[in-house]
Amino acid sequence: MKKAMNRTIPVILLVVQLIFGQEDYQMKMGGFTIMNNAATHSEGWWDNGINLVGSLGLPVITNSSGGPYSLESGFWVVTQGFYTEPPVVEQFVIMDDQLEVGLGVNLMAKFSDFNGILSAQIYVNVGGMDSTMAFPMVRNDSAFTAFIPDSVVTIENFIASAEVLDSLYYMAESDYVTAPVLFGEDDPTSRVDDSAYPTGLPIEKWRLVSFPGSLDNGALSSTGLNTKHVFYSRNWDNNTWFVPDTLYLGEAYWFKHQYDEKIDFTPGSGTSLPLETYAMELHPGWNFVGNPFFITVPINLDQGDFYGPITYGIGSHQFQSGWSEVVTEMHPWGGYLISNNTDTVQVIDLAPTALEVADNSGLRRVSAGPPPRAAVNSWRLRIDADSEHYFDHNNYIGRDFRSTEGLDRGDLYEPPMIDGHLAVGLSPEADGGYYHTTDIRSINEVNGVWDIRVESLDKDGPVDIQIHAIDEPQENIIVALVDLQKKVAYRDIMETGIRIAEKATVGYDMKMVVGTSEFVENEIQRILNGIPTEYSIGYNYPNPFNANTRLDYSLPVRSHVSIRLYNMLGQEVAVLVNEEQSYGNRHVVWNGLNKQGSTVSSGVYIAEFKAGSYLATRKMILMK
Repeated sequence: MKKAMNRTIPVILLVVQLIFGQEDYQMKMGGFTIMNNAATHSEGWWDNGINLVGSLGLPVITNSSGGPYSLESGFWVVTQGFYTEPPVVEQFVIMDDQLEVGLGVNLMAKFSDFNGILSAQIYVNVGGMDSTMAFPMVRNDSAFTAFIPDSVVTIENFIASAEVLDSLYYMAESDYVTAPVLFGEDDPTSRVDDSAYPTGLPIEKWRLVSFPGSLDNGALSSTGLNTKHVFYSRNWDNNTWFVPDTLYLGEAYWFKHQYDEKIDFTPGSGTSLPLETYAMELHPGWNFVGNPFFITVPINLDQGDFYGPITYGIGSHQFQSGWSEVVTEMHPWGGYLISNNTDTVQVIDLAPTALEVADNSGLRRVSAGPPPRAAVNSWRLRIDADSEHYFDHNNYIGRDFRSTEGLDRGDLYEPPMIDGHLAVGLSPEADGGYYHTTDIRSINEVNGVWDIRVESLDKDGPVDIQIHAIDEPQENIIVALVDLQKKVAYRDIMETGIRIAEKATVGYDMKMVVGTSEFVENEIQRILNGIPTEYSIGYNYPNPFNANTRLDYSLPVRSHVSIRLYNMLGQEVAVLVNEEQSYGNRHVVWNGLNKQGSTVSSGVYIAEFKAGSYLATRKMILMK
């Protein structure tokens, strides 16, 4: 920062005098006032530059360029080299070859400046946090040195910058420096304020965990746990779970323990990473990742090419578990999922501190900033499901300029889980399977219907559904929810939400209708009119039959359906249906084959239809 000055300094004048053709040199000392004041223009010669002023206040010279200054009076000429450029930081390094937690650190800097160095100091940020500590630098021959005390060198690591001030109060700052820091066996613990689990991991609950720092021994035994625990990692080649032998930096693992109380991790000795950008490789699809630093890292990904990070953790109380919404920070010891929505391996940079050099303040931390602004007319709604013990807050529908009406990278499959407690499933695919957690469609369309299913293993309480606008639809767009089980429509779903009183263990089906008021009303009536009022099964036709016969049946709600064929001896001949099915009018065809694929003989057969608590039979005659 260049400061306004009004200061008298001595100036040596070299006077060249020509007398009788002979040269005579005289050194005279005089005083000139250096003024830098852009606000004064009264004499018409004042500007933003440096001015030398005589004792009467009259300008001796005016020059704002910062170049050499010439003073002329009569037959003598004086030239004085005078510079306005700031000092130059030629070198700034950590002198110690190896840093260790609890040991002080020496730093060294070299500067150059025409005007002379007035003072120098370093600014240190522990863990990249906002608070900054200043330490003076001491001149040592041609360099300046400083010492960071042992209390500052922690497992969170540090960054440092040097600031130098010259005799004319011009300032310069260095880039920051950081280095790996060795930590001892007792230094790392997950039970700290910045940890994802500051109070320890709960009993008998699955959690995603990771281990910051590069461990000297990454074997599971180094965590201090005995056999009453389990770790799982993901084999992406065959989509199976396995127990890893080694814990790796930047990876996340499913973890559950069976101890009597909450536990923390003490993984042993290792190295705390320098506070500089960490490159993380992401393969296409879901990736289990962890924060490699001992400090919280800001992260804000393009939700087009990537999705996440999300985590599986604590809800409204410590005994609740489920998927979170997208987070903007990754805590040490926590595990996260990030989806790479592209078809190739991608590399993202994790910046442990978003830093900038600030005038007179050294290094400071700045926020990650808001997410990218949504395109005009784009919108996104989050569907939250909460039961007594589980939750799922990671479900989105919407429209985006990067998406299409069909299946694309904006439509995400459910994240891989070990324990599937409560889940909201979406069905953007033609086969009707509820495999997705996100269904984003083209912004070029206005009206649409989204199929939603809630499934839960929580048998102890109801499920509450809430809709949250991440980006609001435009004013003329209506959002309504049709409850297919209760056969009712909620046109104020954004304000009220709904409660599913029934257990959702076999699936609870709904439809989200979004669009103009006319479209929404017409679609609501079409959906409600298409829901059967009761279970029923018709008589097969044709009957008697030769090659094929058809059975029509109706389901008022989603149910497990069983249709089995028996001969007159009561022996099971074939199983036509044995699965969970959604509501609606359906049919099945029997081609006269048994379970072994062989043609059955002519005769009378009994079709047994079970759905929910409903049971009915139909007699069918096969004639060849």
